[in-house]
Amino acid sequence: MRGTKMASELVNQPEQTRRSIGGTIVAVLIALFCVVYMLNPTAGFIEFIPDNLPFVGNVDEGLIMILLLACLKYLGLDIPLTKSSKKN
Repeated sequence: MRGTKMASELVNQPEQTRRSIGGTIVAVLIALFCVVYMLNPTAGFIEFIPDNLPFVGNVDEGLIMILLLACLKYLGLDIPLTKSSKKN
């Protein structure tokens, strides 16, 4: 029969990925490090690039945020940064 679809094709089911326990533990540890790094006061006990350098002082914070978002996405917490272009 043409034009008929199976029930599994009609229902948009999210694709579940299998993550290993080790990968999940590493992602959680990296995410915790990122949160601690971002909440680090300006005294800078942990600072890869000093913030007082012109133009590159805040690059490390930007990279840490990208790493945090990647860890959260790996753990299943996808935070959209832009509006979706899909129309319902």
